[in-house]
Amino acid sequence: MEYILYLNKASTDKRVGEIAKLCKARGIKVGDSANLKPDKNKSILFVEPRAVMPADADKYAFVYGYNASQARNYVCLSNDDVFVKENNYLTALAMKEILGICDKKILIAGWGKLTTELEKVLTDADIHILNFNHHKVPQLRVKYGDKAYFEKVDFKQFPIVINTIPKQVMNATEFLKDTKIYELASPPYGIAGGETLGANYEILPGLPGKYYPDKAAIVALDAITRHLELLDTRPTIVLCVTGSSCCYLKLMPILHDLTEKFNVIPVLSQNANLPNRFTDIEIFRKDLAEICKHPVITTIAGAETLASNKKIVASVVLPSTGNTIAKLAGAVTDTCVTMAVKALLRNGKPCVMGISTNDGLMGNATNIGMLLNRKNYYFIPFGQDDYVNKPYSLVCDFSKTVETVTMALQGKQLQPILN
Repeated sequence: MEYILYLNKASTDKRVGEIAKLCKARGIKVGDSANLKPDKNKSILFVEPRAVMPADADKYAFVYGYNASQARNYVCLSNDDVFVKENNYLTALAMKEILGICDKKILIAGWGKLTTELEKVLTDADIHILNFNHHKVPQLRVKYGDKAYFEKVDFKQFPIVINTIPKQVMNATEFLKDTKIYELASPPYGIAGGETLGANYEILPGLPGKYYPDKAAIVALDAITRHLELLDTRPTIVLCVTGSSCCYLKLMPILHDLTEKFNVIPVLSQNANLPNRFTDIEIFRKDLAEICKHPVITTIAGAETLASNKKIVASVVLPSTGNTIAKLAGAVTDTCVTMAVKALLRNGKPCVMGISTNDGLMGNATNIGMLLNRKNYYFIPFGQDDYVNKPYSLVCDFSKTVETVTMALQGKQLQPILN
């Protein structure tokens, strides 16, 4: 389903503007929540950290935010484990920037996911842990020995204290006046009477948005995307586009048909990314992302990650050049397309080939024959597109793409295979 993401475009939170930029790059429509004209089935809202839930929240299909809420349509990003880990890591990086090079003794109050990321980043510091959860005492003693404390500690020995507990478990009177205290938790915070400590007590909300708004935006939008993908009942396929640029105009209407039936992740080979005389490659790449509602994968590393996506049911190479056919026939993996195909084939996922090559009945005839005889390869019906002027050229029938993919998922080759 195509969603429209509404943002508070007047927000001073820098990540809001970055999310808008990301949406544009990924082909996601963006609206201003101040000028809402919602379609309840398509409209979603992003609420930045510590912002008040809008009164018209029930007009959206989903509202995404950072703080807990009882609203029926609210999705708390902090319930997404991947989001929490990545956001906490950015918080830890920001804390390192604030502290600079620090080899002092630091007491971290609370032993949770944020503390884990702080430990990874604050490698110069002498980390000690103050815990208030008795269930974790045995683990802490094993990991930290005498650097672990339970409920009580002499705060005077620590020049720096970082609190991660969103509950008042300490009192301002326990600290020396020159102890530097950083509050990373949400209200009501961890220190009763913290405001009496003056400049040495700093509440630091939303560090990822302040220090790394571009990265924080990616983390938030990825979490939203993951949630929406879970609701998408369409099977997921990978569409691999190679360098037969003369076919790109044929591909676009077929792409609309594909996305009606499938959730399509686009992959664009290096040669397909180059300027050509048939289409504006920048516009083509933008249209590809917008129609598919996914960022276009253009690297081997990006394609390799597709193997772990259990929702993917097949790959489609359309158009498929003779160069790509030859590489797949020879088990060569040196482009993002060949990597995507082989990453899925190793999991038994079918590959549908849409031939477009000038030497299909010449040099590449052998390679096509090899793939025709190989398990899990299926072909969109193909034939000679210009037997007078290009007697060796073969091109698939683009209009039969959806039907071929549907049959391939049943383990069947659409017939007749030759037009």
